[in-house]
Amino acid sequence: MHHDKKSSNTASEIIWWTTLVIAVLAVPSFGVVIAYMSPTSGLMQLLVFVLACWLCTFLGMKLMNDPRMDKKFGRK
Repeated sequence: MHHDKKSSNTASEIIWWTTLVIAVLAVPSFGVVIAYMSPTSGLMQLLVFVLACWLCTFLGMKLMNDPRMDKKFGRK
């Protein structure tokens, strides 16, 4: 019985770390795509990149606060 709790905890940690790595790669990728697609250049393009990264992070944080995500990570 103790073994099941440990393996469940390990699976939960793997899912958490996988989500973190995906987020670290996805946020700047999203920012680069949006900045590249924007008709701006120079400092304005950098501002678009920062705002796109902020938006992506904000939406990701809202998603992680969704009660359905607690079930995926094994939180109660």
